[in-house]
Amino acid sequence: MQEEKTWLIQDLPAISVIIPVFNEEKTIVQCLSSLLNGEYPLQKMEFIIADGNSTDGTRQQIERFVKEHPDVKIKVITNTMRTQGHGLNAAVEITNNQSQIVVRADAHSIYPRNYIWNCINTLLSIGADNIGGVMVPRGLKPFQRAVAFCMTHPLGVGNAKFHLGNFSGYVDTVYLGTFKKEVFKKAGLFDPAMTPNEDAELNMRIIESGGKIYLDKNIRVEYFPRGSIKKLIQQYFRYGQGRCRTFKKHKKFTSIRQVIPPLWLIFTLFCLILGITVSQLFLIPLAGYILIIFATSFSGTFSHKDPSILLAPVSFFIMHYAWGAGFIDEMRK
Repeated sequence: MQEEKTWLIQDLPAISVIIPVFNEEKTIVQCLSSLLNGEYPLQKMEFIIADGNSTDGTRQQIERFVKEHPDVKIKVITNTMRTQGHGLNAAVEITNNQSQIVVRADAHSIYPRNYIWNCINTLLSIGADNIGGVMVPRGLKPFQRAVAFCMTHPLGVGNAKFHLGNFSGYVDTVYLGTFKKEVFKKAGLFDPAMTPNEDAELNMRIIESGGKIYLDKNIRVEYFPRGSIKKLIQQYFRYGQGRCRTFKKHKKFTSIRQVIPPLWLIFTLFCLILGITVSQLFLIPLAGYILIIFATSFSGTFSHKDPSILLAPVSFFIMHYAWGAGFIDEMRK
């Protein structure tokens, strides 16, 4: 929800853009350049990059960018704990005292022109405590494109509105986030123990403290999914662990989609055991599942005119079962 831009520069709030990074030499310059591609005045912005002791050329890339953009205020701090939650907190804690708004960014993403302006505009217009946009996955390689398809389909992400991209309104969580700085005093900082679910968990606390989270479907951010089977398994296993930690902390789910993967994994094992020991009829639900993911993939291949989507069954399978396995693994601890 973006209204006409009528504010004078002196009336615009000071903001801090925080970016946790670790080994992002391939994307950090592109990320920073895209965030600067807009009309929000530089004198009202600062960038704080929390580097988790990168072992590649990330720091060198940042240093080169700083030299090439002397008019941009960029602070680089070392996140000795390495995890994203610690990095975000370290950045929040050193934001300029004048900053009224904190924009959380991700080095894996590319931001559309005027992303920062549109986020601030929506936040001020709506009056929410945190606003965000839609994650738009983009694949460069065939497997990445298959993953991108799954990340925008209800079979892959359920009713997660910031993935589906067809809704503007109040929600339980958003991609990234643009926060009123005061919410960190009211709801607290990110909880590093919830990583990689620290953003959704913070949004739960914001809502519990009386705040509101708003999704603007017109704000769309390109995201590059994992490009290999191994990395996707690791990512979704960790997602399941993070969601389980959040469940154990708050003793509740915010959506039914969060409990389906572990239950489906248990149901799958139950069907396999009974199918082998009792009757093959118990394998029918699994055959139906396989039929559905293959039919969805074939349909997507034709509708998107991209043969890479024929790989989507592998991605669907990983997203469902790795997430469920991560959740169960964390639950038994």
